[in-house]
Amino acid sequence: MIRTYTYRIWPEGLDFSEKLSLLSKFAEIRLMSPQGEREFNLVTFNRYERGSTRSADEFLEAIKKQPQFESFEFEKYFGTEDRKKEIIFRFKYRGHEIDVAIDSSDDDVGIAAHKFIRDEFGLSNPAVPNVDKARAKYLMPTIFLGRHFDERGENASRPLREFLGYLGFRVVEGDKFQAGAIPDKVKNLIDDQAIYICLLTGKREHDWLVAESAYAVGKGRHVILIVEEDSNFNPSIHGGDFERIPFKTGAIEQSFLKLLQEFRAVGIRGS
Repeated sequence: MIRTYTYRIWPEGLDFSEKLSLLSKFAEIRLMSPQGEREFNLVTFNRYERGSTRSADEFLEAIKKQPQFESFEFEKYFGTEDRKKEIIFRFKYRGHEIDVAIDSSDDDVGIAAHKFIRDEFGLSNPAVPNVDKARAKYLMPTIFLGRHFDERGENASRPLREFLGYLGFRVVEGDKFQAGAIPDKVKNLIDDQAIYICLLTGKREHDWLVAESAYAVGKGRHVILIVEEDSNFNPSIHGGDFERIPFKTGAIEQSFLKLLQEFRAVGIRGS
């Protein structure tokens, strides 16, 4: 079986040359020796310089001499002479994460190898956010943002869009308000997104935003209302089935933590 783990936390200044050399220690205990014919390794030192080797030892020597690099792919194969026991270690380092894949003829040995690597390399991950199983939807990270197109609406939406962008969301908006029915262009944009966020600011008529969010509900979109405290929005118009996040006037940032908690609870892909 091939088991693969991705890691995003490791010690600062991790010496990959030293740690990768320890794989031989794990194999030797299990009476396996290096089998070099399958090895092919790549390293990108910077945008202008790359290297490849057909020997793991040559690769380890290269990154020892030049320990600053952007990415690498490393493979090391061990086995017994009769090939009844085999294990292949594959590493992919991409700067922000490390993939470790182990292909072993004995799954128990593969599990032990992963533990050995985690312990020796000091690899770990951030805690996995809890998903509310009763509410989980596993939505795509796409949002239609409905808002007022004036200075007050823009002042609130600008930092909100920036926050959502940092989380990896695609955010789209419609055109400025037009009296009458919701334009087909706006309907199509809402149809194409998994989430509808309604940003309500100021004491004014919110009828067209209410109409947009009602349309989004009808299309099965996940609707979130972000409501400025001094707006005259009546939440009863939507019933009690929507996440409603309040914020004080001029402080849209107060909604960010609650918004992030909502995304985690329903399981947003990519966030």
